[in-house]
Amino acid sequence: KNSLILLFYKFWGYKTIVYNLHETYFFDIFSTIYKRLENKQKTVVYFSYRQENKELYNYLITKVDPKKIVSNHISPFLIFDLFICPEITGPDFPINYFPTKKIEIYHGTGTANLYAKKDVLNRFDAHFAIGVKFNEFIEYAYADKKIKPRIFNVGYPKLDVLVSDYNPILPYDLDKNKPTLLYAPHWPEYSSLYKFQEEILSVLAKFDANILIKPHNYLYTKFPVMNWQNRLMEFSKQHKNVTFVLEPNTQELYPISDIMITDTGTTAALEFSLLSKPVIINYDAHWFEINDYTDIETDLCDLGFRFEDLSTLSSIIQNIIAGEYTEEIFTQQKKQKKIIENYLYPVGTATDRAIDAINKLL
Repeated sequence: KNSLILLFYKFWGYKTIVYNLHETYFFDIFSTIYKRLENKQKTVVYFSYRQENKELYNYLITKVDPKKIVSNHISPFLIFDLFICPEITGPDFPINYFPTKKIEIYHGTGTANLYAKKDVLNRFDAHFAIGVKFNEFIEYAYADKKIKPRIFNVGYPKLDVLVSDYNPILPYDLDKNKPTLLYAPHWPEYSSLYKFQEEILSVLAKFDANILIKPHNYLYTKFPVMNWQNRLMEFSKQHKNVTFVLEPNTQELYPISDIMITDTGTTAALEFSLLSKPVIINYDAHWFEINDYTDIETDLCDLGFRFEDLSTLSSIIQNIIAGEYTEEIFTQQKKQKKIIENYLYPVGTATDRAIDAINKLL
């Protein structure tokens, strides 16, 4: 049935695109592009999801036309004009002899984890580079390839809204007279949540502030035995000022947050730095010992506010809220501006460049 529909579109001169995603939070990476493509004449966008991920399917049907959702068991056998994917591990590539052009758009602003995935990522016809470090990786990935990909210096479209009048309406009951702390831990075992368990949550909950807990989405899928989702939900129920966020899009929390607490290895701090707000990072030397190509993460850890124990974390937060760190915050803001310039192509117009690139590839 899907093949016949695609043939119909082709006959009438339509261009067809499939966006292949494996996780719920991958939708928001593409959402600003999708909104623009929806209004493009004679262009149809499908979404290919991992069939085993029922949560993903249930999420997608709230975002897009269910008729435009196809299983990854089927999508590789359908002839689309473009295949777009943010996945770096196991994209559901179309069959090789299809003329479908394959585009990698990435799902984060760091490159440390890309080098081990070279043999997957050098199978794409085009790449949307988020920043200059992505260009360096792409050159490395295709060094021994005769056919080089087309590279578009797009940036990260997902972040465009952060430099606009972005004021999301969110279902969280926050006290507007109190500061809001966003705790956004990473998912691996070296993260602050694994290191300190619920103790770090208790430290945060003691502040006279709104506390938002939003871990990396992989926390629940990579380590289901830890039962983090239920544990975090239970903790939030026991503390009136704590909100556990299950929605996959962390970015929508940035405008309503005043301070971010996060970990080494996640580039959420880079994204949050667009708003020039204080970032506190759990420093983990071991992460740097086991990873290469860590320029971005090194510079993020050098922003200024970092902790390795909970007493230090508590002291930093207390001083920021009390207004004792005015000079330190100003210094961090200057570093944040430099990091943004060094590692991200211009934010605010990335979606425009993505659409322009897609038009050229079509």
